[in-house]
Amino acid sequence: MYHQPIHYLCDPNLHTVPLGTYDLLISYVDKHDENTVEFPHEHPKEYEIYYALSGEVDNYAHSQNCHLKAGEFLFVNSGVEHGTLYKPEQGKEYLTFVFSFRKKNSANKESKDNIVEKFLETIENHSYIIGSDTSSCAKYIDAMLAEAATREWGWEYQLPFLYTNFLLSLIRNFIGPISVATGNSSATLPIQFTKYLHANYQNKDLSIQELADHFYMTPRHISRLFKEYFKASLSKTLTLYRISYAKNYLQNTKYSVDDIADKVGFSSASTLSRLFKEYEGITISEYRYLCKQNKAIINNKNLE
Repeated sequence: MYHQPIHYLCDPNLHTVPLGTYDLLISYVDKHDENTVEFPHEHPKEYEIYYALSGEVDNYAHSQNCHLKAGEFLFVNSGVEHGTLYKPEQGKEYLTFVFSFRKKNSANKESKDNIVEKFLETIENHSYIIGSDTSSCAKYIDAMLAEAATREWGWEYQLPFLYTNFLLSLIRNFIGPISVATGNSSATLPIQFTKYLHANYQNKDLSIQELADHFYMTPRHISRLFKEYFKASLSKTLTLYRISYAKNYLQNTKYSVDDIADKVGFSSASTLSRLFKEYEGITISEYRYLCKQNKAIINNKNLE
């Protein structure tokens, strides 16, 4: 007779872990394999995370197929119908976590907890999020499996903290750093945008959609923030970055304009030349000549 196996990690008990002005409520944890049958469901006030341990897991959320490989996760927002497609031929193991955050009754209504508030702000416009475990949250899994299996003294107190460490580490994968000093969850966004552009300006196809996907925001929100922070569109900001880096190549190398355009992310040498003249007021040849003259002056002064 086929039936869904009950794993020793199956934990339907409510665990409450204090986190600042909020409590983390973990209401269900379980380990599954290819024999788990899951019906479509949703959690009106809770979130669910699927974490693929081995094999491949086919989920769905908000009527969209979500394919997970080992080390990848699916976060499902509250109120979103989701589940796992039953494929007994598809060997796999995965974990599920159902959790929520609750503001403490003792907390002032106006008090802020920038850790939880940043989480709520990030997921507000997302039905679900798929990502890879780049925060090494898997290191907590072996420990929680061992505690659940051996049940040595104190295991029932150890597990909630291992759950918490796992969840917080996993959430880090889609929530960037926050400013602890000011408590302003958006204070580091300009820095994050800047670092991302510095690291990716060479990509000719870099778009507002790519930034939106990376920062888990809508393109419209990204566009508004760029104008707020940099007083310019993403396109203009990116052009300024590329021209600035082009200057380094023009000044310090003998690369052709074609090569430089390719290295800094412009589609062609003519695009670089046109925008360089537009923003700098001189041609690339004139800029290189001025750089050569300045170097000659400096060298002469050093010889005196």
